[in-house]
Amino acid sequence: MSEIEIPLVGGRITAGVVRVGDTVRRPISADRWNVHDLLRELENIGFEGTPRFLGIDERNREILSFLPGDVPPDLDHFSDVQLRSAASLLRRFHDATAQSPLARQQNAEVICHNDWGPPNAVFYEDLPFGLIDFDTIAPGLRLWDLGYSAFAWLDLGNPEYTGAEQVRRLSVFAEGYGLSTCSPAQIAAYAVARQTALASSGRMNGKTDMEDWAASAAHWTIINVTEKLLPTGYFIDTDF
Repeated sequence: MSEIEIPLVGGRITAGVVRVGDTVRRPISADRWNVHDLLRELENIGFEGTPRFLGIDERNREILSFLPGDVPPDLDHFSDVQLRSAASLLRRFHDATAQSPLARQQNAEVICHNDWGPPNAVFYEDLPFGLIDFDTIAPGLRLWDLGYSAFAWLDLGNPEYTGAEQVRRLSVFAEGYGLSTCSPAQIAAYAVARQTALASSGRMNGKTDMEDWAASAAHWTIINVTEKLLPTGYFIDTDF
């Protein structure tokens, strides 16, 4: 008797992802050798917080270990404790990938998740403990990843927050990451860069809603956050 397949929901789940027993089956739409190699490396060094790659099934789907917990439906309002936890988990992921072959080949600081936000987090006992969805991993800078992560976790650009409150929350996020070279001001600058890059991507791909949302978020972040944190005359390169 074949095992029951349970469609997974929550976050922005890739179409066709299902749970089978204690595993997740995920359709493969592109070459995934880099993802599989990274997951194997993380398993070998004992990193907790990512699923284990278990192989390919008869329907050419990835077999991953299932991380028990809950995935938020989308961006939401998160507590200081949750923000610190999310940033701390990203720091541990970065530290674990810094010496990976893929990072070393590109002379990169770390492997960036590039989509570390609530929809790709597994929560357990109300705190993020697992990272999922590695479609966008690439060698890069810690701050490049932190900029997007702050944008996503703090919902930078959401006018429900005041600028002062987002500056405070950004300091909480930076504290959770815990690296002095990644200050709130630097993370804010890279958040604007990531917002601007997302707007450019939306424009190039004809996704006007994405373009308008990301451009509006970048404008809000510059006015309400970066101008409060960065020295007068500091230039943010938003040409992506």
